[in-house]
Amino acid sequence: MKNNIHKIQSLASPKQSTVQTVVVSGFCVLAVLVSFYVYFVGRIVFDVVARRTAEASIKSSQSAISSLEVSYFDQLKNITIAQAQNIGLQESQDTLYASRASGAASTVGMLQ
Repeated sequence: MKNNIHKIQSLASPKQSTVQTVVVSGFCVLAVLVSFYVYFVGRIVFDVVARRTAEASIKSSQSAISSLEVSYFDQLKNITIAQAQNIGLQESQDTLYASRASGAASTVGMLQ
């Protein structure tokens, strides 16, 4: 019985080395958790900044493409048959292409 009481008392009032080990371990765990928190928050911030930079780059690229398309269509309107023949192009006589009759779209839907 005395042995059991002694064990309970030793657990109730731990030695200073045990308390010091638990406190140091707690601080280490806390330091690791804070490090993970700072790392993940930093990653989120850098990812948001990178996303915004990418979006700005996409917008400027789309703007440049749009202006090139407008320029292309403006130049395309100004080309004449004579200019095309001057650079060696000629009008095709044997064109193979499919054309749709004006009412064909409605009859295709009925066949399915």
